[in-house]
Amino acid sequence: MDPPRDAPRSLLESASIDVLHVDDDPEFAEMIAAFLEREHFTVHTEADPQTALDRIRRNGSAFDCIVCDCDMPDVDGLDVLRRVRDEHPDLPVILFTGKARDEIVNEALSAGATDYLRKGDDTSQYRLLATRIENAVERTRASRDRTRGLAAIETAHDAICILDTDGTIEYANTASATLFGTDREDLLGRHCEAFFPDDDVPAVYDSVLPEARESRWSGRSSLVRDDDGLVDVEHTLTSTADGALIWSLSQRSRGDELEAKLSRRERAMDEAPIGIVLTDPHAADNPIVYANEQFTDLTGYRRDEVLGRNCRFLQGERTDEAAVDELRTAVEEREPVTTELLNYRKDGTEFWNRVRVAPLFDDDGVIDFFVGFQDDITPRKTYEELLRSNTARLEALFEHSPDLVVVHQDDGTIQDVNQRMCEELGYSEAELVGKTVWDLDPSSDPARSKSFWAELPANEPHRFEGALERRDGTTFPTEVHLIELNMDGEDLFVAMIRDISEQKEREAELVEQNERLDRFTSVVSHDLRNPLQVAMGRLEMLQDNCDSDHIDDIDRALTRMDDLISDLLVLAHDGDDAMDIAPVALADLARSCWQNVVTDGATLTVETDAVLDADRDQLQQLLENLFRNAVEHGSDDGDVTVTISETDDGFAVEDDGHGIPEDDRHTVFEAGYTTSPEGTGFGLNIVSQVAAAHGWEVAVSEGAAGGARFEFRVD
Repeated sequence: MDPPRDAPRSLLESASIDVLHVDDDPEFAEMIAAFLEREHFTVHTEADPQTALDRIRRNGSAFDCIVCDCDMPDVDGLDVLRRVRDEHPDLPVILFTGKARDEIVNEALSAGATDYLRKGDDTSQYRLLATRIENAVERTRASRDRTRGLAAIETAHDAICILDTDGTIEYANTASATLFGTDREDLLGRHCEAFFPDDDVPAVYDSVLPEARESRWSGRSSLVRDDDGLVDVEHTLTSTADGALIWSLSQRSRGDELEAKLSRRERAMDEAPIGIVLTDPHAADNPIVYANEQFTDLTGYRRDEVLGRNCRFLQGERTDEAAVDELRTAVEEREPVTTELLNYRKDGTEFWNRVRVAPLFDDDGVIDFFVGFQDDITPRKTYEELLRSNTARLEALFEHSPDLVVVHQDDGTIQDVNQRMCEELGYSEAELVGKTVWDLDPSSDPARSKSFWAELPANEPHRFEGALERRDGTTFPTEVHLIELNMDGEDLFVAMIRDISEQKEREAELVEQNERLDRFTSVVSHDLRNPLQVAMGRLEMLQDNCDSDHIDDIDRALTRMDDLISDLLVLAHDGDDAMDIAPVALADLARSCWQNVVTDGATLTVETDAVLDADRDQLQQLLENLFRNAVEHGSDDGDVTVTISETDDGFAVEDDGHGIPEDDRHTVFEAGYTTSPEGTGFGLNIVSQVAAAHGWEVAVSEGAAGGARFEFRVD
């Protein structure tokens, strides 16, 4: 099953997945290898962790993924994980083990494990393992492909930029800097409109960016270089799945530029999706001489109602005079201007109008017309007002949050903290701003933190644990919820931190309690049961050789001890395994349980078709204990009828035996309660615990025939 040598994979084999499986159980490793190879994986198996590490050290690139057991002698799975991470930080490592305690899972993930999966009793876990391997390898290969793609962009002859959805440059290759005559760093953060001539800027917002966001825009333009010269380009803007825009540009000839200029003004007016008017500066009051259909749709006026009038007819009571003065001054000085006005439609409704006005000159440089672009920005202004209101609320929440809040850059430098952070650590805000994350968190590593932040998807919160150190040197454990957000054009990380000291103390107490429970069950299941079984076996042999009145008494005593041990083990392990909740037909399970109980002359009556969402094994334990209780304690001779029926909010189990005295009903579910000297006192306690584990309520009362009735509310 294990290939004879570690050979690097060729490009032609890149679709296959090579897995190194490390497990000190050869039979289990062989089974896993057989299963994964059915899923078209190539599996390399090692039982010795040190030998596996030597193979990885010699040629780690031969493997796409490492699958490793956690609990192995000498070198455990966490040791293997850490050593692999030292030399191969990006190689997927999945811990596949029988252990699944939270502290081990957290330690593995903190150490860089790609995934952590518990071994199961059936093949569903193996199919899940195959899926996890495939997903991890696909993510690693995708990351590698992105790196190669970026290298190809870097060496491309054409200029290539990546813009955010608003049109701001987030990345530019070397050819872009050459095209625009500047450094790459100077391009970052600039809006693409900065490279268009003023006359073309409206089209950037009206057609170029909207079309690009829909799918694709392409055209020819004369763009402005940093030395104010023009460069003629053919360029394309294409949207990506995450909303970014790819801007590719290639320089074109002078002849192409002249052809584009011939029809630019005509296209701008006839095809632009915004309102456009032309005004005559040579006529009195600069009247409108042309208005396109989009302008009439925007304002509600017919064209004949617009022509010959000055644009001020759109103004009203709440129009800002300062903005009007800015517009008037620019027209008088024959300068382009952009402003935002609150205007009024014909029906009197208000709308926010982004007005851009520019002079148009003839070939001799004499002004012909003014062109005015009218763009309804009411939704944006409404959003801005809502944003201002929400910002005030968020700032109040930031300062008064019960959690510690930190805002930091991708280099770890803290930019802002809330008052709760200052109070908890004993610093002032001025003292904390400018520190780094690792100045406050002794558990963080700068290199690993920066790598983690670089790979964190934007706008997706991520939870992990850390620690913070106070001014006095004391530390406390924390739970951190980290998210990357774009704030005022800058990508920042916001960490919401909570002190989990009490939680950690409870976890430590639980670990200690579980360890005591493990020791207890070990004593019960081995140290007590083994000699008991020997005694029962010897008693059986003694019965063949000796006739004594004491043998039956000894047999009853040993049997009672065996029942006590069984019930103690059930109580000790109750809730130890995760419940598998699934629909269970109550009638079918009840009949099956009845066959597992010594019922003598008892009778079972089933009066329900209910289907419960429950853990089948635990529900079986509940029913068998109730049936056994009814048969053994409900009557003197075992002649009892047990009925299982449906109620309005659950089900009931009832018998016609002696019943339970009313004074005892509030203690009947306590451990040790029994009405028989031969009872263990744990049966009904187990019933109570199973019901509680499902979130059910159980109550005991008198049945219709005077026996015991147990009602379960399951809704």
